Amino acid sequence: MLITISRAYGARSKGVAKRVAEQLGYRLVDEQLPVVAAWRLGTSAEYVETVAERPRKYGQRVLEQLGGGVPEAVQPPAPDDVAVETRRAIEEAVREEAAAGDAVIVGRMAGVVLGRRSDVLRVFVHAPLEWRIAHIVESLHVDEATARVEIARIDEASKAYAREGYRVSWNDPRIYDLVLDTARFGVDVSAAIVVAAARALGA
Repeated sequence: MLITISRAYGARSKGVAKRVAEQLGYRLVDEQLPVVAAWRLGTSAEYVETVAERPRKYGQRVLEQLGGGVPEAVQPPAPDDVAVETRRAIEEAVREEAAAGDAVIVGRMAGVVLGRRSDVLRVFVHAPLEWRIAHIVESLHVDEATARVEIARIDEASKAYAREGYRVSWNDPRIYDLVLDTARFGVDVSAAIVVAAARALGA
């Protein structure tokens, strides 16, 4: 069984993923994905993170929509080619981890990458914005304004990654099997719900 966990930043998804993996005895696949993708690309994991999670600027999106009618001199210098190559490397890393079986895979739109396989439980973890801000303030020891900006930046990057790479809405409940509010249930209960769902599917 494979469990993919997508999340709104600051919703404590990593805590949920870790507990799910521990309770089921599964591998937790998170930070190693950009490392594997970087190895494939011959670059660093930090570079992969930057390319994969950076929302493109408005001007770049406009130029792309205008397409061939834009003089080559004013088109952006091939960042999209790099983004596509990086995304493909991440997809290969996701599929490679999935092939090894029994894993909790965090982020990278893994649920979409793996398709509608019957052995995949797709989970989305979210929480109200103010709750997420409070969590980031406490966990990262930053002020509220900084936390708010960082949440907005990362959420927008996640939306752009899903939209531009897979033509889906990142927080659309229809692409997930289970949607959980950690502000309501907490990490432990949220993890228990995921584990119960996985076991009901044969984990």
